Amino acid sequence: MYKLITIFFFSLLLIRAQGQQLTSIDDSKKTYLVTHAQIEYLEDPKGQYRFPGVTGRPFQSYKGQVPNFFVSHSVFWLRIRIRNNTELPRLMVALNHPTLDEVVFYTVKKDGTFLDSVIISEEAPFSSRVNKNQNYLFNVTMEKGDERIVYIKLYASEQILVPIEVGTIKSVQEDLALKDLVFGLYTGLILAMFLYNFFLLFSTNDKSYFYYILYVLFVGLSQAMLQGYSFRFLWPNAPGINAYANVWIPFFNGIAAAEFIRHFLNLKQLSAKLNRRMRIIELAYCIAFVLSVLKFRQEAQIVVQFVAAAGSAYVLVMLSNLSYRKIRVAKFLLLAWTVFLCSVIIFVLRNAGLLPYNDLTYYALQIGSAAEAILLSLALADKINTYRREEELARKEALRVSRENEQLIKEQNIILEKEVRIRTEELQHTNEELKAAMLQIQHTQAKLVENEKMASLGQLTAGIAHEINNPINFVTSNIRPLEADVTDLQKVIRRYETLDLTKEIPPQLLDIEKYKKEIDLEYVYEEIAILLSGIKEGASRTSEIVKGLKSFARVDEANWKRVDINEGIDSTLLLVKNTFPQNFQLIKELGTIPRIECEPGKINQVIMNIVTNAIQAIQERIHEDGKQGVLTIKTWEEDQMVKMSIGDNGMGMTEDVKNKIFDPFFTTKDVGAGTGLGLAIVQGIIERHNGTIQVFTERGRGTTFVISLPVR
Repeated sequence: MYKLITIFFFSLLLIRAQGQQLTSIDDSKKTYLVTHAQIEYLEDPKGQYRFPGVTGRPFQSYKGQVPNFFVSHSVFWLRIRIRNNTELPRLMVALNHPTLDEVVFYTVKKDGTFLDSVIISEEAPFSSRVNKNQNYLFNVTMEKGDERIVYIKLYASEQILVPIEVGTIKSVQEDLALKDLVFGLYTGLILAMFLYNFFLLFSTNDKSYFYYILYVLFVGLSQAMLQGYSFRFLWPNAPGINAYANVWIPFFNGIAAAEFIRHFLNLKQLSAKLNRRMRIIELAYCIAFVLSVLKFRQEAQIVVQFVAAAGSAYVLVMLSNLSYRKIRVAKFLLLAWTVFLCSVIIFVLRNAGLLPYNDLTYYALQIGSAAEAILLSLALADKINTYRREEELARKEALRVSRENEQLIKEQNIILEKEVRIRTEELQHTNEELKAAMLQIQHTQAKLVENEKMASLGQLTAGIAHEINNPINFVTSNIRPLEADVTDLQKVIRRYETLDLTKEIPPQLLDIEKYKKEIDLEYVYEEIAILLSGIKEGASRTSEIVKGLKSFARVDEANWKRVDINEGIDSTLLLVKNTFPQNFQLIKELGTIPRIECEPGKINQVIMNIVTNAIQAIQERIHEDGKQGVLTIKTWEEDQMVKMSIGDNGMGMTEDVKNKIFDPFFTTKDVGAGTGLGLAIVQGIIERHNGTIQVFTERGRGTTFVISLPVR
């Protein structure tokens, strides 16, 4: 009965698997990588599927080169079909990812007959494996021309990457032997670096060597763990260690790396802030360690990977900054770190399926870590040699200076007393002249800056007066007719109040109705509504102008605040609208941008100065050739920067003028028409905000200013 049920399930399987491609083993000397449509998979989120019942469930074709399910709590089932076209009666399936927790292989004939199953687990001693290799190997017996269906059930607390290779036993073992040879060479290199620098530690007594050998040791252990050699050779009879090694080894590796960087760069003296940040990275590693102790294995794995990625990126930025500051030791460390990070990036991109699975991507981490170990060793040697050279030069220089000073003292003591008095008098006189000149310059500069402010204030005041005058006139012009209408209403009301109840009411009411027709009461009602609406509209427009002025000035806000640049542009345009010429077009393309931290009033001053200059350039162009003026203002976000461009189609500038526009007191306007400080003040404001300002201009085609401000 069991066999009939099995055949039934596998019959359903064969119907479903018609679209799956077959992995054909044609060359007995070659190992085949099973990829793309040759692999089907099924996710079991709760781990409740069992064999052979799982064969009746719908499998999906994997789209990538090598199956990659990242970190998941699910159990995964893979299905491949193999055909043996060689003369050898046995093939081998190799799953080359030794950090999986458990793998179960099932073999089924083409007609659905179940043949064999093998369980390989990290929880079992290494000696229990049939094939003594760190990878998961499974023997498949099949004659030439036979086909087999292989089911692979797997689970892991780390990333689930499943490169599957199929070939004859000899070809697979030769590939594995080559991997063993490469790792042996890698291990030899790591041990050589470890022992060489271990002996140097005692001769130099430099703590950098101590943390370097620890780092190299754990780098080698990390590679041994990732390749499965640690379980195979270091603790084959203690499988329980594997449950913690994938977090503990990266933990110690990260701590050793952070301590090596701290001591190698001497961050404690170089920068307390950088030293403190490295301590924070070490603390983050400790969180992953605690999670692993509490048996949150997958969460610990995610934390340690995230900390490693974030910490590596931060160290790269820090080393780049220190190298830019001409710190020699940081340059060596940056080179080594960059080489290693490049190998990590290749490894990660391969695991993510963005790079092909080949020898280069497979050995990337080993190559990168070996190169890093060599470069770090050279960096340590260079550091020691540099210290020795500096000490030797310092001793020679000290001796030379001492001898020169002795001679100079003898010679200078004779004339020193005479010259001190003369020099002192000259310096006092020069100092007084410099003070007077400095006071004069400060006074002149303050006056010019004040003139520039008053000019801007005058322009702003004119704009406000012009904008607010129209709605106020609109209100005042409606008040007089409104008073007349209210007077008519009051008269009607008084007629009702003076009714004589002792006399006949109808004649009196008829008289009131006659008066209503005389003053056209219905029209009075309508006119009052229209006049009140006009007054309301004028008051609203006045309120909007005051609101725009308040937004422009930002008088009720702190000096620095997070604001929307688009609001500043709108309020500024509202205040300078009266200066727009008649033949003029305004184009606004304000994008969706984040708020930035800045001094709002200063940024609004920048916008007003540039917009005012653009309008003046447009007016000159209109006056010269009558062409329509166009002012274009755009905002957008790019690379964590908020960008704003203000462009006009004025006459533009020559290259010579462009190179001088930010110079204080430089102006192309007539004498008395400008101080030449406007753009100098603009540049100062932008630089104080850690931003940049660029000018693009062409004579006859206009000018565009592009301002970039950091979000933070």
